[in-house]
Amino acid sequence: MTSATSSFRAPPWLERWRASRTPRERAVVAALVVVIVVALAWLAIWQPLQRDLGALASAAPAERQALAAARKMADEMAALGRNAPVRRASDARAELERVLNERGVRGSVTSLDWQDGRARIVFADVSVETLVALLDTLERDGQLRVIEGTLTARVDPGTVRAELTLSR
Repeated sequence: MTSATSSFRAPPWLERWRASRTPRERAVVAALVVVIVVALAWLAIWQPLQRDLGALASAAPAERQALAAARKMADEMAALGRNAPVRRASDARAELERVLNERGVRGSVTSLDWQDGRARIVFADVSVETLVALLDTLERDGQLRVIEGTLTARVDPGTVRAELTLSR
């Protein structure tokens, strides 16, 4: 049976060189190899590691602030969800009429039709700001959302013709 060391032999040229050197020369060369390996490890591993650790340490305060801000936002969002009033399911028609009257745009409606639980509403001339505020209120208070819409610019700046389909 062969030993494990016999299967791992040095190349012949290295064996010849080693045999022709004194034990002191071999020790010096071995020490030199160890120094070179340590220097390469220091250059290739230790220095980049220390540089990266320094960069991470300098970035840590900003990362902590960003994390604290994100946690605060998450807490605020959770609080908004907990504090939101529970809305009862009301009649969508009544809710639409209420919001239109409340916002003072009922007179601007040229057409209002209901079909399959959807409202098709047309404004011949409405300001963009008023329309955005109306849609926000409808979504927030009446849970009515735009599922289809067409906005056409009017001659007057800031006004549009709006054809909207709303649904829950």
